[in-house]
Amino acid sequence: MRPLRFLLILLILAPSSVRAEEDGGWLDSGKKWVQQLWRDDSEAWLGRINAAVANHNYKGVLVLVQGAEINTLAVEHRMDNGVESLRMRTLSGSPRELVKKGGRIQSNSLGGSLQSFPAAATGQITFSHFANAAGNKSYKVRLSEKARVAGRATQVIDILAEDLWRYSYRLWLDTESGLPLKVVTLDERGYALEQFVFTQIDITPAAGKAKPAKAPQNRELKSPFKEVKGFRVIASESRAGSTHYLFSDGLASISLYVEPSKQKEKAQMRRDGVNGLMLGDGSIRYVAMGKVPVATLEKILAQTQR
Repeated sequence: MRPLRFLLILLILAPSSVRAEEDGGWLDSGKKWVQQLWRDDSEAWLGRINAAVANHNYKGVLVLVQGAEINTLAVEHRMDNGVESLRMRTLSGSPRELVKKGGRIQSNSLGGSLQSFPAAATGQITFSHFANAAGNKSYKVRLSEKARVAGRATQVIDILAEDLWRYSYRLWLDTESGLPLKVVTLDERGYALEQFVFTQIDITPAAGKAKPAKAPQNRELKSPFKEVKGFRVIASESRAGSTHYLFSDGLASISLYVEPSKQKEKAQMRRDGVNGLMLGDGSIRYVAMGKVPVATLEKILAQTQR
């Protein structure tokens, strides 16, 4: 008797309860196996991001959508002997320009004012934190469909928040280079909160091979506040009686400002996807701001109360 026919007979003769239990075990194992394959694949895709930025020049048109506001920017990125330079210039609204070179960023506006500050201290869009998202316990990564952006083939990766204290992200990575061509931030209900997308882009290999920059390892500091759902204090600075604490969960960040104030006040703000809460208790004013749900800011302010 052939082995296959013998196996079929055994399955038919086995009690239905036993077969159901075995089928369930096989099904669960199969699901876990497939999920692990997808996770490993999505992790490999995210791992390409830093090398993609380090080894490619690109030039194009970027559309940034924040709420009802839409801005178009001309972007030019170059790597010369391992030194990165980036220029972003607005094509709509007030003329503004941002230039990054040699580890510093300069920004000017229509009034001619010029600001210069270290690149590491800026809130400009970076990709390194996405590269390490697969190992972040507050999120899970998932391989999604293939799509096209700016005429180029892309692989979509979902970075999903594990709870309602943070937002989720969806990335469109260029199949050829690994560069992010589109990034959408999704709020706690799954609606698009912010997105940027290249409508035109030209990608070329950079001269020579540069080592991809390692994502900075955030050092957790001793905090006067309790941990808030995975957010930890990674930086603090005091100036003129005001102290600024920077919270991070590895992807999202929250700024908390603590300063003396005799005012009793409470206010809520929202601009370009950034939420803000202010609370004054008659002796201290607390201001929390970040691209996170309002409930997260409320939780942080509740933890700061003496």
